[in-house]
Amino acid sequence: MHLFRFRSRGRSRAEPRLGPEVVRLQGDLDVRSAAATGRRLVELINTGPDVLEVDLAEVPHVSPDGCAALFKALRAARARGTRLIITHPNDRAQAVMRQIGLTRALTHRDAGTE
Repeated sequence: MHLFRFRSRGRSRAEPRLGPEVVRLQGDLDVRSAAATGRRLVELINTGPDVLEVDLAEVPHVSPDGCAALFKALRAARARGTRLIITHPNDRAQAVMRQIGLTRALTHRDAGTE
């Protein structure tokens, strides 16, 4: 299962922040993939993008564990001043994110949930 497809500029940490980065997740975001996904998102955030878009269009299922990975990324993003946007969640993923409280954590300033 492939979790990530990156559109990345490959810049070093010393370079200034430039525009958005997009991560397109694929497959279920559940207990089996959550830890690795959270780590990879934090690693990408630490490279310093202004905005990180996490596209869930190809994620059929998000579990509470998957939401925990997104919470981890949100904490890292806020600590670095990066805006985290989650886009294209399906109806089931939106319901889980709402139940867990992730949609509340993504304020209107942060949110891009569609």
